[in-house]
Amino acid sequence: MRMMLARALLPMPPADLFIALVYLGSTTTGELRDTALKSLTDMPKGVVSGLIKDSKVPELLDFAARHYFDDAAHLQTLALNAATPDSTIEWIARRGKGPILELIGNNQARIVRHSALVEAIYFNTDAPMALTTRVFETAVRNGLDLSHIPGYREIVEAIFGREAAQKLAGPDEPLPVEEVPPEEVPPEEKPPEEKKKDAATSEDDDGHPGIADETFEAVMAAVSSDDSTVDLETAEAAMATKQVSKKPLHAIIEEMNVPQKVRLALVGNKGARALLIKDSKLVVCLAVLKSPQVTEGEVAQYAKNKALSERVITMICRNRDWTRAASTQLSLIKHPKTPPTFSIRWVRALSSRDLKELARSRDVPGYIARLAKNLLTQRDQGKKGG
Repeated sequence: MRMMLARALLPMPPADLFIALVYLGSTTTGELRDTALKSLTDMPKGVVSGLIKDSKVPELLDFAARHYFDDAAHLQTLALNAATPDSTIEWIARRGKGPILELIGNNQARIVRHSALVEAIYFNTDAPMALTTRVFETAVRNGLDLSHIPGYREIVEAIFGREAAQKLAGPDEPLPVEEVPPEEVPPEEKPPEEKKKDAATSEDDDGHPGIADETFEAVMAAVSSDDSTVDLETAEAAMATKQVSKKPLHAIIEEMNVPQKVRLALVGNKGARALLIKDSKLVVCLAVLKSPQVTEGEVAQYAKNKALSERVITMICRNRDWTRAASTQLSLIKHPKTPPTFSIRWVRALSSRDLKELARSRDVPGYIARLAKNLLTQRDQGKKGG
C-alpha cells in the first residue's frame, strides 16, 4: 500500500497526495523513497505551484525548496510565500542565482527579520555586486548587527567610507600579547614615534566606477572560493572563453573599485588573494586576511613580502593560529615592519640554527642580532655547565 502511494496510484486530493509523498520522501529510504521523490517530480507543475503558494507548513515548504531547487518558478513561489521559513530562504540565497537572488534581496522586511540573509547573498559568488551593496545598505540603514560576518568592517568601509566603518563596526580590538620589558629594546633602535605612512592606505574611492558588472561576475565565476585550486591562468582562460575580457586578471583587478576588490578578497580564491594582498588600499589588504578561505600557508607567504603595510603585518602577528609555525615566526622576525613586542618574544623560541642565521644577518635590526647572539652564548654556557 505504501509503494502504491509512493507511485501516486491511490486516489486522493492533490494536496493530500503532495503531503504524503513529501512524508515518504523525507522519512523513508531505498526504493520507497526514490519512488516517492520521482512522483513528486512528475506532479503537474501548475498543481505543485498552487500547493506551494497556499501551504502554511514550514517543514513542507523547506522540503519543497530543496527538492525543486532547479525549478526557478517554484523557488520564486517559495520566496513569495510568507510562511516559508527564513532559514529556508537563507539556504536558497547561499546557492541560488539570477532572479531569485534579486527577489530575496528586495524583501527588506525578511532581511531585517533574518540578518543572516545579508551574509548569504554577499558570499554567493553569483550575486551581482549592485545587489550585495543594496542589501548591505538595507542592513546598515536598519541598524542590524552584522559584526559576526567575516570582513564586516572592511565591507562597511568599502561601501560607506571610513567614518561609517568606525561608527558601525567599532574599533579594532587587538589581541592580548605578552609584553616585553622596554629595556630589551635599545632606545636608539626603537621604532620612531612618527613612522612613515604605509604605501597601503584606506582612502575613499572618489566615485571610481570600477569594472562593468558583466566583467566582475565573470571574474567571480572564474576565481571562486568553491575551487581553491583554480589558478590565475585558468581563471583568465575562463574569462576569455566567455569573451568578457582579454586582459590578464591583475589588470582587471587594478580597474576594480574598492567595494569590488573587497568582495573579491573575501570571496575569491587563493590566486585572487595573492594579488589583492599587495593592493594599495589598506582596506583591501585587511579584507584578504579576513577571508574565511585564507590559510596558514598563504599567510606564511605574505609574511615574506617586505612591501606589505605595517597594519597587515601587525594583524598577522596578532593571530596565534597563523604564527604557530617557526618558519612563519622567522619570516616575521626578519620583516622590517614587525612590532618588536612580537619579534623579541619569538626569537627566544627559535632553534640554535635559526639564531645563528639571525646573529649573522644584516637584514634584521641590531637588537635582534644581539639578542640572538646572547641567546646562543647562554645556550652554549648551559651546555658546558651541564
